[in-house]
Parts: sequence; structure tokens; C-alpha cells
Amino acid sequence: MVYFQCRYQYLSKLLTLCVLLGFAAVWGCSELENQNEFAPPTTETSHAISREMVAEVLAEVEKNVFAAEMEITPQVAAAPMAPMQRPPTIAETMAALRLEFPGNVLDEDFTKIREIINSETYVEFLKRTYPQENQFQNFDEFWELASVDTEAYLEFLNTYFKPPHAAPTAADVSVLHYMTMVDRHVNVRLYHGEDKKRDMFFDMMSNDLVESWLEQHFFTGDDTDLLLMMEVLVNHAIWVDYLQEKDQESVQALFLEHGRQKGFLRVALEEPVRLGYILKDFTDTQVFKRWVDGEFSKNAGQQGQRPDNVLRALGVLQ
Repeated sequence: MVYFQCRYQYLSKLLTLCVLLGFAAVWGCSELENQNEFAPPTTETSHAISREMVAEVLAEVEKNVFAAEMEITPQVAAAPMAPMQRPPTIAETMAALRLEFPGNVLDEDFTKIREIINSETYVEFLKRTYPQENQFQNFDEFWELASVDTEAYLEFLNTYFKPPHAAPTAADVSVLHYMTMVDRHVNVRLYHGEDKKRDMFFDMMSNDLVESWLEQHFFTGDDTDLLLMMEVLVNHAIWVDYLQEKDQESVQALFLEHGRQKGFLRVALEEPVRLGYILKDFTDTQVFKRWVDGEFSKNAGQQGQRPDNVLRALGVLQ
């Protein structure tokens, strides 16, 4: 490129010089003719630049310019264009991860998928796909940021916290996120045959953060808005059930389209937040597969409805 610029700078200066030279020659000839009209005849030979000389110089310059262009053009044409920089597609990332981590993606104890999500290839994919979550160095840090669905939490809270109640704040979102994670975990432990919902529910309610939140919103002075508290808790439980149903349907769709192994890798690439909940709550791969197949959704009535569970835990129902 430097050679290219230098050669053209040289040619440009040469052309400019020739043009000026030609202009000077024509002007000189014209002046000479005018002077000859008034000058006395002389026998001395004139050495002024003739038109023929200027034409020869310009012809020589044109020939040299053409030769220089023929010399430079192959160099320019041969220079390869820089490839366009773009992030790899999901298919390309899948191929890279499959090459890096051969074998079953969905294995016992989720061993392989944990290796994948902690790899540099996968974390770099997350950073390109979720640039707004730019303060993470691994999957766990990413999930801590991305799993807080502030917009959805505020939409839920705004349904119940209307004037004269204060508008929901970031602190309210944090509490609801914690309650959501507990509710999700309770449900999944039920799938594993662990009926600890009553103990876990009371542990959640007695948590300092939640207890303070309940007192702030539902216990003001001598007034206790127990009905509003019940409405929020019951509908939150129903809402969490709905979220987990959507999780199951989304994962099942990927499994049906791509098979279990490729489908599970697709979950990691297309639904990383859902994958985080799966790895956080499921401890048995076989139970997870049964959940994906919809077994627990079909038997939801046998597991007990979550709103009734909440009411029973509070002593409202026996």
C-alpha cells in the first residue's frame, strides 16, 4: 500500500509538472510571436521550446504513466480483501463445542454440560450474545446477572402494589427473585420424590430478607393486610408453575427437533438461563428426562396444586 501511494504521488507530481511545462511553452511561444512582430529581424537562431517538443514530452509521460499503471495494477489486484469479522453462528459454535467435547452431552450427573459451560469457547459465545451482561467471567456469574428478569418481576408486582401502596423497587425485585428460586427448587425436589416443601416454605418465610419485606408491605402499624399477602403468595406460586411449564415445553421442543444430545447443547446455546435453573435444581439426569417428557406436568394433580400447598402451609386449609 505504501508502494502504491508513493508511485501515484510521483506520477501526480510528474503530470502536474508536464501540464505547467506545456502551459509555459504555449505561453512562451505566444509571447515570442508577439515580440517578433515588433522586434527587428535577426539572424540568430532561436532556442525557445517548440510545440513539437512539448508534444513529445507529453507523449513520453503518457507512455510512462501507462507502464507504471500496468506494473502497479497486478499488485493491487493480488492483495486479498480482509474477511468480514462476524460472530460465529449457533451452528458453528455447536460444531466447535462438539469437536472440543466429544461424547454424550447429556450424561449422568450433567458432567459433560458442566465442562462445556465452563469452557472458554462457551463463555466467549455468551459474551458476544449477551453484551449487556458484560461483567462476568464464567457461567455462574453470567447466570446471576441474567436470571433476574426485572421486567417480568415488576410486571407481577405492579399487579398488586397499587396506590396507596408504594410502587415496587429494585429491593422488591430482589426479594421476588429469591422467592422464585426457592419455589422452583421446591417443585423440582418434588419431582425427585423429596417432599420438603413445607419446611422449605417456612424457611423462606422466616428468611430475614423476606420477613422484612412482608412486614414492610403487609404489616403496617396495627393494620395487617393478610388477604393481600395471601393473594400475592398464592398467585406467585401459580406464576412459578407457569414459568416451569414454559421451561419444560421449550426444552422438550429442542429435544424433539434435534434429539436429546444435540438438543441439550441447543438448550445451553439458546436458553442459558433455563439451563442454569436445570443445573441448579435437578440432581438426577433420569428425573430430568422424565420432566422433559412431560411426566410431571401430566401428573400435576397427583403432586398437589401449589396454591393449596401454600394455603395449607399457612394454616388456612387443613
